[in-house]
Amino acid sequence: MLRYAAGRIVLTAPVLIGVSLMSFAIIHMIPGDIVSVLAGPAVALDSEAAQNIRHALHLDQSLPVQYGIWLVSALHGDFGNSLVMGLPVGPQIASHLPVTLVLTAFSLAFTILIGLPAGVVAATTRGRWPDFVIRGAALIGLSTPAFLVGVAAVLLLSIYMPSFKTLGIVDLRNDPLGGTQMLLLPAFLLSLPSATTVMRYTRAAMLEVLAEPYMATARAKGAGRIRVLIRHGLRNALLPVVTAMGVTAAQLVAGAVVIEQVFGLPGVGQLMLNAIYHRDYTQVQATVLVVTTLVVLINIVVDLSYYLLDPRIQHHG
Repeated sequence: MLRYAAGRIVLTAPVLIGVSLMSFAIIHMIPGDIVSVLAGPAVALDSEAAQNIRHALHLDQSLPVQYGIWLVSALHGDFGNSLVMGLPVGPQIASHLPVTLVLTAFSLAFTILIGLPAGVVAATTRGRWPDFVIRGAALIGLSTPAFLVGVAAVLLLSIYMPSFKTLGIVDLRNDPLGGTQMLLLPAFLLSLPSATTVMRYTRAAMLEVLAEPYMATARAKGAGRIRVLIRHGLRNALLPVVTAMGVTAAQLVAGAVVIEQVFGLPGVGQLMLNAIYHRDYTQVQATVLVVTTLVVLINIVVDLSYYLLDPRIQHHG
């Protein structure tokens, strides 16, 4: 298993380098200039002061040289300083990362707790009213953007439940209980589209498994219905469901960027959007690399889950 995991980790290096290169290229293609932000509107971009700023930030070098300087520093664990605030990028990301991690973890938990049982119930009641209700709710959840539901939830709760805190500072270090409570609603709303995806995968996989002869054999031997569904049904249907969970978990990381803006959560997503707005090159590159790394780690966990669930992968791995 260690060799299998090491092979997957090695394959992530080109992905991370490619993403960092793309983010570097895209941020430099956006119209505008960071020098105008730092020097102010009163300073001409061709003035000596502007040129000094450009030289100090290596912006007078070619783009490949700028990227090379940043990449070498990043490989040594130094993401540089924020061009706007002048503070080291690494500690800023580290202070915002726990909010995004907890938000994503709660969203994934809600996704599993909602999607798996709903998919099993829909499969076992195929063609009956619970199946129609669950699939109808899933269609609505999949079609409704999380940010739209989030804005509606904030408005309704502020009107009808003003004591329920939906916006504010999330302090997981000094107030873990209060900070966690503030993340529950955003996490739940973020999980709804993902839960519908998991439900649909679970339903489809369970329908295939329920039609297998060994399910009838297990029931004929006197095994209880719940035991047959969980031990023989859900267990054999997990492989495609794990695939769905891997995809949705990656979507949750990306969706956290939007939901953090809606609820004013101080996560990596909010940090990245602010950096993009101010054209803070070093901040954008570092936060994009961190978010990409999270997605890659999720994919590695999914691959390892395949290894544990499917003996054929163990045999060929």
